[in-house]
Amino acid sequence: MVLSTGLRFVVKARGLSEDRLHVDDYLITLATGLEVAYSIIMLSGGVGNGFGKHASTLTTSEKEAFLKADYIASHLYNVGLASVKLGILTLYYRIFAIPWFRKTVIDCGAFVCLWIATIEIFMGLLCRPLEAFWNASVKGHCFNSSALSYYVNTFNMVTDIVIFALPIGVIVRLRTTRSNKIALCIIFSIGFVTCGISAARLAFVFAQTSSDVTWDGVDLGVLTGFESLGGILCANLLIIYRLPAPRLPYGHESKSFASRSRPRRHRLSDTGSEQWIQLQNGNSSNDNHLSSKSSADFTVQKVVDMETGTEIVRLDTMPGNAITVRRDFHQVIEENR
Repeated sequence: MVLSTGLRFVVKARGLSEDRLHVDDYLITLATGLEVAYSIIMLSGGVGNGFGKHASTLTTSEKEAFLKADYIASHLYNVGLASVKLGILTLYYRIFAIPWFRKTVIDCGAFVCLWIATIEIFMGLLCRPLEAFWNASVKGHCFNSSALSYYVNTFNMVTDIVIFALPIGVIVRLRTTRSNKIALCIIFSIGFVTCGISAARLAFVFAQTSSDVTWDGVDLGVLTGFESLGGILCANLLIIYRLPAPRLPYGHESKSFASRSRPRRHRLSDTGSEQWIQLQNGNSSNDNHLSSKSSADFTVQKVVDMETGTEIVRLDTMPGNAITVRRDFHQVIEENR
């Protein structure tokens, strides 16, 4: 998980994807950090205080320390899951420039924000006073933590299924090679592992209210540790799966599944054996789009327009001998009578 997030930034540094960082990069990095923090808390505060042992063998101080660690880890887990979901959704919004798809992504993102806000509010009010959650000698009132866990896991599983299934139909309709379609579908399928883990966690939620939580909660804790892994890997692999491809000089092509958000875009159309590169607004004769520096070694990137399935060529640096071509097309529609 940490390695895949690191490779994500290697791709950014090498210029194999977008040069600058985007919101999804920050969200996935946040999710990775929260997942690492969750693991550290559960190993130090959990395993170090009797997690995996029967509660009857633990001292009162060990039980309190474990429950404190469990409470902190629950916050890290919830916010980490939300960060993964929002990171994937913002990546979708960036690379799939389809109006209806983007609207769906925004709706899903709003639902995830409401979902995590509700969870955190309930977590903050889980016990009144909060100390009653880990200190049995403090008199207070606590909500049913199992009911909260069922709510978290059920909606978590539903949102995972929707998020990871959302782009499959778009990918299948892309006009690209079959190997690219298969690779992308496999990457998104990794995310469905998270759905399976969420479903499995539902079978162990009872451990939240068990009198022997340090023993009965082991399976739940292990599954929780792996739940965010599938989503983070899926989000990172979409960026890094082209990492082995080198940057090729002019005259060669390197395919990249990337964003449409860069301002300089050039369409490629195949007309028999001809290939035309149409420069954006390329209708002036004063070489506005040409670089003042002549370069024989500039990068050609081919990416996919998700709306039409056509391929787009990006020229990061224009050569000094480049020319712009303008072609006018007139279409007459005749009605059959």
